[in-house]
Amino acid sequence: MGSALRTIRDLTGRADVDGVRSAFSAVFSAYEGQGRPPRKPISIVIEAMPIMGATQSMADGHILHVALHATKGEMLHGLVAHEMGHMVLTEEGHPSHDPETQDRAMSRLAVHGGLRRGFNRLAPEAINHAQDIYADDLAIPLVVADRAYPFFAEWIRNAASSPPGPWEDVAATITIGVALGKLERHGFLRANDPVWREAKDFAARRKVMGLDRIAAFYRNLPTSVTRSQYVDVLAGLLQLVLAEVHAKQK
Repeated sequence: MGSALRTIRDLTGRADVDGVRSAFSAVFSAYEGQGRPPRKPISIVIEAMPIMGATQSMADGHILHVALHATKGEMLHGLVAHEMGHMVLTEEGHPSHDPETQDRAMSRLAVHGGLRRGFNRLAPEAINHAQDIYADDLAIPLVVADRAYPFFAEWIRNAASSPPGPWEDVAATITIGVALGKLERHGFLRANDPVWREAKDFAARRKVMGLDRIAAFYRNLPTSVTRSQYVDVLAGLLQLVLAEVHAKQK
């Protein structure tokens, strides 16, 4: 492999370390085959945490945090591929992985005091989903295409059945919108697909107005974008979220 796997540490003492190493090797080889592997060394830490995984990128390499429960599921290869996409985009300096573009987009919005705290909790989530779109543009065609539909369909079902509330409804709308956007972006949604009906039912029940626009935003994120263009793109996303916040507060 062109990039060294420095270490694998199992902080739980219960993981199949050899299985994780095998999944990493397979995914790295797939990225090498496309000519876009991470160049910096990578360390893996297996730990107990609620999310499936995360990447921590530094000047001298990356740390891939993998949840114990993720090592035992069918999506391990998909998780590694997704996080490796983040590593590649960070190394390449992609605008979506530049914190300055996010700060500049946030600075363009005027959010009134009463809404600022809740909006500032939702905005990073919406921005992170945009990052994930780009990471999955790399990951899904390589190793997870056959598993993407059931995975994101479950996102939609879970979010659609989440407890209602003004802020909760906007958070669920963002989650459903990005899941629909990813499925459409990669050609996994059929005409009259059941998940579309579930999403529409959610929007009708919760009186959500902007679900279609948010899903379209994620579906149509430009594949090639400069930093200044990406600031405009993110500002547009945050305007959509803020419009939904205002609508739910009436």
